[in-house]
Amino acid sequence: MLAVYVSGHGYGHATRTAEVLRAVRERAPGLPINVCTSAPGFLFEGVVAPPLSVRFVECDVGLAQKDALTIDEAGTAEAVRQFLAGWNELVAREARWLRESRARLVLGDIPPLAFAAAAEAGVASIALGNFSWDWIYRHLGARQPALAEAAVHDAEAYARAGRLLRLPFAGDLSAFPRIEDIPLVARAPTVEKTEARRRLRLDERPVVLLSFGGVGWPGLEPAAFGRLDAYLFLMTGRAGNGAAPNLRRLEGADLAAAGLGYPDLVGAADVVVSKPGYGIVTDCIGAGTRLVYTDRGEFPEYEVLVSEMPRYLPIAFASNEDVRKGRLDEALRQVMALPFPSPPPMNGANVAADKLLTSL
Repeated sequence: MLAVYVSGHGYGHATRTAEVLRAVRERAPGLPINVCTSAPGFLFEGVVAPPLSVRFVECDVGLAQKDALTIDEAGTAEAVRQFLAGWNELVAREARWLRESRARLVLGDIPPLAFAAAAEAGVASIALGNFSWDWIYRHLGARQPALAEAAVHDAEAYARAGRLLRLPFAGDLSAFPRIEDIPLVARAPTVEKTEARRRLRLDERPVVLLSFGGVGWPGLEPAAFGRLDAYLFLMTGRAGNGAAPNLRRLEGADLAAAGLGYPDLVGAADVVVSKPGYGIVTDCIGAGTRLVYTDRGEFPEYEVLVSEMPRYLPIAFASNEDVRKGRLDEALRQVMALPFPSPPPMNGANVAADKLLTSL
């Protein structure tokens, strides 16, 4: 059995791990896979064929957020304090579960718990990621001493991992004793762009997808986009009240009814407007869709992504206030005029799957 621990912070960890597990399943049709996470089960169940089970485990805290763009630093520190207070019991519980389940390998993206429990159970472990929580907490620890302490704790747990499969857009991952670089793990649309647009009944205007994850952005003002009537806007997730004739709200049920997944929605768009995170950035790369990005607070991954994204995508910047108020004229004009760079290797899921299976 392959045991997989996945951070519940956002959807990016879950979607990229699901891509790796999809590649594992193609190579090993009968291998039991058990995912341990607080992320929604549908992110795995819709991608990875059985035998698959999803077990609810709060395996890390990640970051508490007030909305898609605002980190709740004090709330994160308090949540981390409470989580680490039960650490020894949690590690013991998961190590016991790994032994009783006869797990042969642990994959973690990228909760410290995965590697501590695997080491206690005597099971080999492999990490997957482009950042680790010790790096994030160390950055925030200057203002929140509890997070500085958590950074030291998490680094000690990461040091127990067998090796790390390091993805592009990587931050400081020096806590891991053995590191192997792999290409991008990126989702690609399964439906061609013209067909996806037909199923969504989109007109000929350039399509702009406002994407702010499951948390959403309640401060966004949908009505403000009405003046940009040369564009058709699509929006998912929570936002403020109001509407505009050129803006459509889409829910998961709307995509399901059209036989589309989120990568197909990204592929149907000409431009995505979002905060930069590994998941949405690689979705844009995989779909060949331009990106207008905005600030996302004191999150060190942001600087890495902003620095490296131009190698992969046409990008332009818009401030939080400009996005919230629908002032996107200049950013959209800029990004639509930019050419695409040469596509990078995007076979990271296959590379990771091969490495996992040779470790079983």
